[in-house]
Amino acid sequence: MVYLKSSKATDWGKPSLLSRLMQRLSANPDYEKAFPDVSEWLIEFGEDQLPGREIGLNSAGVPVLAGPNERNYGFWLDTNMKLSDFGNEVIDRAFFEEKWNEFYSKNIQQGNQKMSTKSVG
Repeated sequence: MVYLKSSKATDWGKPSLLSRLMQRLSANPDYEKAFPDVSEWLIEFGEDQLPGREIGLNSAGVPVLAGPNERNYGFWLDTNMKLSDFGNEVIDRAFFEEKWNEFYSKNIQQGNQKMSTKSVG
């Protein structure tokens, strides 16, 4: 596995009424409302060089989304981008897992137990 930090796709504006309506039909219904808050992505790549898991961090470094999970397919998983398309800062697995666990433990504490995790590999 390879883990990267990226600022690609972090220039989202606040969602319009139309985009909020489209969100209901999305493969990522919980993600899209958090996109404007994402200032950095942490992405796990599998042996196939494709994204496996992803975490969106806000400007304070707090995870605002993580997936895939049972409700959200994933932003980077829904692209055809590979590891070679990024070329960003490599991070260690421990940092990725720390942020992953931070997101899910926060959601469980808040009673959002619908957010099951899915791991690659």
